[in-house]
Parts: sequence; C-alpha cells; structure tokens
Amino acid sequence: MRHPDNPLLQAYDLPPFSDIQAEHFAPALDQILVESRAKVAETIKTQTPFPTWDDLVLAMDEIHARLKGFGYVLERLVCARAGNAWKQVSVDCRERLNDYRRSLRQDPELFQLYQRLADSQIAAHFSPARKRTLGKILRRFRQNSTASASQEALRDLKLRIRGAEMLFLEHLEEANKAWSQTFDDEARLSGLPAYFIQQTADQAREAGRAGWLLKLTDESFRIVTRYADNRLLREQVYVAYSARASDRGPNAGIFDNNEVLRQLLSDRHQLAILLGYSNYAELAIEPEQAQSPEQVTAFLMEKLGQQQSVFKQDAEQLKAFAAQEGFGELRPWDYQYLAEKLRRQTTGVSEQTASAWFELESSFSQLLLIARDLFGIDFIERKDLPAWHAKVRLFEVRERDDTLGYIYFDPFEDGRLNGYPHTSTLRNRRITAEGRPRYPVAALHAWLPRGSGSRPTLLDHQHLRTLFHEFGHCLQHVLSRADYRDISGISELSRDAAEFAGELLERWCFSRQCLLRIARHHETGAPLPEDVADQLLVYLNRQTSWEAARLLRDALFDMELHRSHGDGRTAQKVFDEVNAQVGHLPVSPEERWPNGLDYLVTGYGAGLYTYLWSQTLAGRVFERFERNGLFDRHTGRALREAIYAAGDSRPLSESIAAFMQATDYRAGVST
Repeated sequence: MRHPDNPLLQAYDLPPFSDIQAEHFAPALDQILVESRAKVAETIKTQTPFPTWDDLVLAMDEIHARLKGFGYVLERLVCARAGNAWKQVSVDCRERLNDYRRSLRQDPELFQLYQRLADSQIAAHFSPARKRTLGKILRRFRQNSTASASQEALRDLKLRIRGAEMLFLEHLEEANKAWSQTFDDEARLSGLPAYFIQQTADQAREAGRAGWLLKLTDESFRIVTRYADNRLLREQVYVAYSARASDRGPNAGIFDNNEVLRQLLSDRHQLAILLGYSNYAELAIEPEQAQSPEQVTAFLMEKLGQQQSVFKQDAEQLKAFAAQEGFGELRPWDYQYLAEKLRRQTTGVSEQTASAWFELESSFSQLLLIARDLFGIDFIERKDLPAWHAKVRLFEVRERDDTLGYIYFDPFEDGRLNGYPHTSTLRNRRITAEGRPRYPVAALHAWLPRGSGSRPTLLDHQHLRTLFHEFGHCLQHVLSRADYRDISGISELSRDAAEFAGELLERWCFSRQCLLRIARHHETGAPLPEDVADQLLVYLNRQTSWEAARLLRDALFDMELHRSHGDGRTAQKVFDEVNAQVGHLPVSPEERWPNGLDYLVTGYGAGLYTYLWSQTLAGRVFERFERNGLFDRHTGRALREAIYAAGDSRPLSESIAAFMQATDYRAGVST
C-alpha cells in the first residue's frame, strides 16, 4: 500500500527530512506496526517447518532496520524542532515503538526458530560471519528471556532500569538549568577565552538580560576551572558542578539522584541474577574483550601503578609553582587553573593562542583529506539532500564510482539541549535477500561552540580531539564491509571495539606531522610555525596526570560499584574509597560526583574502563603508522581491510592481529 501524502511511508535511501512534519509520525507508525506484525506472523508460520537464513534472519533484519530507521528520524526531528506538536509526537510514538521492538527481542517463537537454525546441519557449514551473527542474535534473546515464570519480572526490571536511567538524566538536566550567574562587570570573567565570553553575552541577550550569563554545562565547567582568574568564580562553578543532583551544593536536595542511583544499582543487580550472572559487571563485560570484572580491575590497577611516578612529579611541580604564585592552601578549583598557567609559562604557548590556527572549516577539510590519503576514499558533499537542520552537512563516501556510505556532519551545540559530542547511526550496512546493498549512514554530532559574528569557530585542542575522535567512529561505520546488520555497524560492537577507532584517530592530534599539515591561521592562511608546533606538543604533554587520574578513578569506581553491589556501601562510599586508592586528585567535602556521572546511565554502566582498554589497543596500532608513515596509504589500507572492513565479524583482537601481520609483512619484519 502506498501513502503519497506521508513521506515516512515512501521508499527512500536517505530520509526526506524537510518534507516530514509532526503529523506524519503517528499514522506512519500505525502502518509500520501493522505491516511489521503481519510480516513477523508470516515469518513464524513459514519458517516453523524449516528455518533458513534468507527467510528468517534476513527477513527479520528488514523489519528491525525499518523500525530503527523510523526511530532515528523521530529522535532527530524531535530534538531539532520546537513546539507542542513535536513534544506530543515524542510522547505518542517513542514508547509504542520501543515497546514493540522490546517484544520482538522477547518473542519465544522467534527465539526458538533462531535456535533451531543455529542447531541445524546447514548452519554447521555457515561462514564465520553468519555464525557470529546468529550467536549475537541468540545472546540478545537470552538476555531478554528467562523461564516463563520470570518473564514478567524481567520485563518489569528492564522497564524500571530504563525509567531510572531517564530520571537520573532528567535530574541532572534540571540541576544544570537551576544554576546560573549573571555578571554586570566583564572583569569577573578575566582569563576566559574570547569565544566563551561572547557566548555568555549571547546567552544573556537571549534570556532578555544585560551583561553576561554563565550557565552550568560540561564545557563551562572545563573552561571556567581551567582559565578563570577569579578564584571565587572557579569555586562557585566547581562546587555547583561537582555536587549536581545531590544533597549538597547550591540546590541541595532538589534534584537529588541518591535514591535514583540506589534503586538503579539494585535493579541492575537483580537483572544480572535473574539472567544467571553473579553481578551486573559480569553481565556488562561478557560481550567485551575482557574476560571478567577481576581482569578489568587488575588491568586498571596496573595502569594506576604505571602512573604513580608521574602523579608524584606533577604534584610536586604544581605545589612549587603555586607557592611562587602566592597560593597558600590549594583547593580543588585551583588545580586545573594552576596547571594551565604552569603549562603556558613553561612553554610560551597555550591552547587558546594555538586555536587561531585551527579554524573549524579548514580543520575539517584537512581531516577529510587525511582520510582520503589513508583509505583511498572521497567525500562528496551532497547539498541537494536535506538534513534535520540547515547547519548539518551531508557527505557521500565513495571509492572511485562506488558509494560506500554517508556521513552527516552536525557541528554545533544546541543551547536548548543538554547534549554532548557523539556519533549516531541511522543505518548499518547490509546485503538484502535480493543481493542489494544498503549503505551505512552515520552522523557526527560534534557539539562545538558556534562562531560569533565575523569570528569563525576556532578549535582548542580538546575540540580538535573531539572532532577526530567522532570522525573515527564514522569511518569505522561507513568502511565496514560486513554483509549483515548485526555485525556491521558500530552500534553492534562491544564497547572497547566501538571506542577503538575514536581513540586511534585522536592519536594524530598529538603528532607534529599532522598538526603542521592541518593548521592554517584563520586570518592569514599561514601555516603553523614549526617552533610553535613543538611548543604546543610540549604543552599538551605537561601536567596531564590530573585527567589521567580522573579517568582511572571513574573507571575503577564504575567497575567496583557494579561488581560489589550488596555489600552495604553506598555509591558515595565506594567512590570515596576508590578516590583515596587512586590518590592524587583533590577532594572537597561538598563533592558528590556519582550523582552527576552520566556515563552510568548512557550505556557505559560497568563499561567506563573501555576507554582505557581501547586506548591501549589504539596505541599498538598507531605505532605502525609512526613506523611506516602517518599518511601511508598501504598502512591505511591494511587498517581498513583488517579492522574496519571486518566490522564485528570477528573479535577486535583478531582484527588487530591481522593488521599487525599485514603491516609487518610489508615492512619485511618476521612475525
């Protein structure tokens, strides 16, 4: 049946975003659910005698892909467009869609059909990719199914967990919104970057106020605690941010996540027990490269031991510098500020001065050229196709005349939303039962500050790293050659495998050769002077232990919190003990970091360690580029073929081993 007036029900390669209105969603979802239920019923009926790959796996893939695509368009447009109609669409459609997708993951008849196919004689001769796909599908069913007596309890637990995660984020967002400061005197903003001061002026104007309006966000915390000369301002922002959504701080008890987190941890533990695990950490780790929570903890403790000498050295340097600057007792809001000042004084450069050479448009163009040189691909901007808002750009990824996929580039933050840099996926690569390819589609949400007036967006090094990191995810998604949806997209990867590509591409940001290649002054077009590049690299590698300690602390806390649930300790007690174990980081009695640690509820519960795990893997791979050349096409081709093209058709460790063997063979090294 065709629906000429509803673009959501038409066949399209990429969504016609500009044609889609709020009123299109509910009737489209009604029709999609009717058609999907009919197809599922037909699949079960026809496959019951003898399940096959094409008519079970690929037929269900079509259904899942359509539902995911609808959900993605819904999410993008609800976020991008304001008004009651769009709010109502979100209420009307999101829960119905999620309920149906959940029912498919729990359908016992489908589960039985997949299991029968996996156990059949013909499946014994399947390719490794097909076997891995079936294994992942069956694992997903097992994590959504128990004995019939427990099925209702499982469903209720998952609903409560999802509800608690959403409430945690809602509290956090409300806590952020509840704190702000308006300034009449710009002198109080001394030391802050010019773009940031302009941003606060713009925010004040949008709010109908004079002066400068400072809001509480991840970025404002980073910028103020690092650059603000006003110590009281640093303290106010630090206390407000570190005690968000808790029983402490300027809005104590109003948006408190203590009980939410307690209930969430209890429900996650019960879920793990119901599914046959000892704790939630075991459940979360199973699809990863690590084997157990104990192995992860040992890995993190080894990393901590390796950092101790650096911790001591940085602490001694900072203490001596603080004395020179007239500081008596150091408080938590002084450390990043003094570390930044020490870096500037000892190197003669800063991220802010260097940002003049890293204008967004120029840097992104160079990033595309680097990907072209490494992987032999081209990026063709498609201005003829609409996106969800005017600032989003679309690139078709090609190899010679063949389309490989698409990347949307969504560069700027949205002041209406409490967002963060990330990569989302509209579609995974797959080959249909008729043999037609469906091209992968990724979206890079960079969440970068906007330029103001004639001043373009200039990237500090953290922004540059963010751009490279998220683009790494996009490349991994669109360069996959896996034929099946469950093993092709980055959303199907284990957390460490998914973070690997982002962590790898970040390494180029710390390379002299890469910095000199991409940097051009935004006013003159002059390249970055070599001596400034050298100074910048020294700057970037000085007093970095504070960030390393924070990441180690959060990863150890996250793992211990989910591994040891039930021992009577609160989340804050676990955090305090881990913080003391790591040492090095300053502590304030008002801090309640667990209440604002959004990683706990955004898919990284018991998985924060994967950033460090993937950093280690990325370091091994990057050594080959350092040896063969950062822009060496042969090494890039080996990376693409051995790791990106494989998708999740095999474990990441096997793909890395294949890459190492390929590059060693080229270099004539015995392996």
